[in-house]
Amino acid sequence: RGEGSFVLAMAMAGVRRSQRGGDAATASTRGDGRKRARVDSGSVGVAMGGRPGKKKAASAGSPLPVKNFNAKQDLLLKYGAMFPRWACSLAEGFNLLLYGFGSKRPLLSAFAKFLMEVDSEAAVVEVLGYSPHFSLKELLVQISVAAGLSSEEDSVNVTGSRKSVSALAKKVLGDLRKSQGERTVVLLVSNIEGANLRGEDCQNVLARLAALPNVHLVATGDNVSVLPLLWDQKQSAQFNFHYSHVPTYCSYEDELMYQDDIAFEENDGRRLQAASVVLSSLTQTARAVFHQLAEAQLSDHPTGLAFGSLFTACRERLILSNEITLRSHLEEFIDHDIVAMSDDGLYKCTLSSASLDVIMNNL
Repeated sequence: RGEGSFVLAMAMAGVRRSQRGGDAATASTRGDGRKRARVDSGSVGVAMGGRPGKKKAASAGSPLPVKNFNAKQDLLLKYGAMFPRWACSLAEGFNLLLYGFGSKRPLLSAFAKFLMEVDSEAAVVEVLGYSPHFSLKELLVQISVAAGLSSEEDSVNVTGSRKSVSALAKKVLGDLRKSQGERTVVLLVSNIEGANLRGEDCQNVLARLAALPNVHLVATGDNVSVLPLLWDQKQSAQFNFHYSHVPTYCSYEDELMYQDDIAFEENDGRRLQAASVVLSSLTQTARAVFHQLAEAQLSDHPTGLAFGSLFTACRERLILSNEITLRSHLEEFIDHDIVAMSDDGLYKCTLSSASLDVIMNNL
């Protein structure tokens, strides 16, 4: 009981230091060789803190004083004494869902340290569900890398398309199933009800991961009344959650640091809706041309395609065989602001990668 409280107290001190200074966004290995990954914006790093160059909401002035600091600290230490009980639940095949008011990031980070002390070979991967930059592809890649099943170079050819991510998920789940008994993977999900995690594909992958004997899922959520509505009966059985009410009353400072990005994502959502309406009114050939440009942008040409390259790709796919027709379609795309032409003559879709994935699945 005392060990869990001590680990939590040390972690809280580290959290306060990291909130003042930020953290790294590259892979980082502990002194004893154990690796911990964080997945938020396509980068991996030591948990606790924000992305480099990213300022938090309260950074404009002096930090606000923490109200009832001692009471909150005592409450967190009380939860720290529950760490051995939570570890037993994981060992018995349950997964954990921590819910209640207040940020549970410090608690989750401290519990991760505790688990790494218990199992020095465990691979710990943390997902920031409140980040608008979350990528299911990046999550699968980092789980595979942390478990020692592959290297990051192996994922270079994996695109962000739904078909490609589905194939990657199937491979990672299969590899983890075969490697049972070799290494335990602890998956920490902050805000499992986050906007980018609510999708059916993402929840399905998380549920299938949680059902594996060698994967322990520890998730947090704020509204326990809403959380079960995310899952059907099969997914609920796969998650097999042990619910624990742990209101921390801690500030949501980490979660609010992405508010500017969330506003940008909402604007991108409106652009996606407008682009969907425009494309639905165009001819099948025009939609095929846009699909070809978007597919190239998501795979090998993130900066865009030259006219000649796009025309060659469309002709090989038997989409069209006339340059004048292609120029007409591109001009129409530019007029509707769904495609832009750079100064060096490259045509590029103006939507984000996530929005392009949605459109390609609907075309």
